[in-house]
Amino acid sequence: ENFYVHQIEDRISDLQFLSATQRYEKLLAQYPSISQRISLGHIASYLNITQETLSRIRGGK
Repeated sequence: ENFYVHQIEDRISDLQFLSATQRYEKLLAQYPSISQRISLGHIASYLNITQETLSRIRGGK
């Protein structure tokens, strides 16, 4: 149970304090092949950004 509470606290902290780019980079570090398995729309939703913002972030890489 504490593990899940810690995960939720980390997620909330990330949404509050990390930029969209930082959240995307952290997601890629944790799950390197995620963009090959999950749609960009779902990834954008998880990161709490628009799909357009995600496309701009990805385009800058």
